[in-house]
Parts: sequence; structure tokens; C-alpha cells
Amino acid sequence: MDNVRTGLLIAQIRKEKGYTQKDLAEKIGVSNATVSKWETGKGFPDISLLEPLAISLNISITEILAGEIIKTTDLTEHIISDLVDVTIKDQEKKVKLFNWIVAITVALIYIIASLITMKWEITWIIWVVYCVYRISTEFVFKKR
Repeated sequence: MDNVRTGLLIAQIRKEKGYTQKDLAEKIGVSNATVSKWETGKGFPDISLLEPLAISLNISITEILAGEIIKTTDLTEHIISDLVDVTIKDQEKKVKLFNWIVAITVALIYIIASLITMKWEITWIIWVVYCVYRISTEFVFKKR
């Protein structure tokens, strides 16, 4: 946080809005001497005043702290949207992989139990066939 940069930003936005220091001070409940102190870089707004100041100037608290207007463009919004989409798809892949690991593990346990006991339960066979079917449709046919 740079007092001077923030002060220059407050002064610039205040002037653009056509406010005097007294007008801005009244809006946020401080003296015009306090606003003057901020604008000259001799002080910094108290944390409790950041939100009312941001609302009065129609800028974000982040911009006050940075001491500059932060440009958000369509490109920025697009990048953020893509990042969210990638994160969601990555989580879906992890869940799908986990589900497959569980399904294959259960199928292998069924097969091993069947080989050891020499009993082939119909439900075990159905489960194994279902797993083979899902693997083939999920990975083999979708890759074409």
C-alpha cells in the first residue's frame, strides 16, 4: 500500500465525480482535513472507512489499496471463466477416476474370490461384465 498513490487516486476520482473534499468527507463521515491528509499522502484511510470510501467513489476496495484503477476486460473475464471450467473438469476427471478404481477393485475382488472358492455367483459375473462394458464404452469407443 502506497499512501501517495492511494491519495492521488482518491483525489482523481473525487474530482472526476465533481466532489469537493468536504462533499466526500460528509459522505463517509470524516472531516475534510482527513480527506486532504489522504490525498496528500500524509495518511491512509482507516480500514473501517475503506468500504464507505469505495462506495462513495464507485471503485473497489482493492483499487483503493492498490492506488490504481484495475482494468477488468472481457479477456480477463474469459480467462477466469476458462480457469473455472478447467478446474471443474479436472475435479470431474478425478471423481470419475476414483469411481473406476473402486469399480475395478471390486471386480477383481469378485474374480479372486470366485477363483479361490470355485463358486461363480451370477451377481459377480454380472458385475464384471458391467465393468468391462463401461470400460469399453468409456475409453475405447469415445477415443475414436
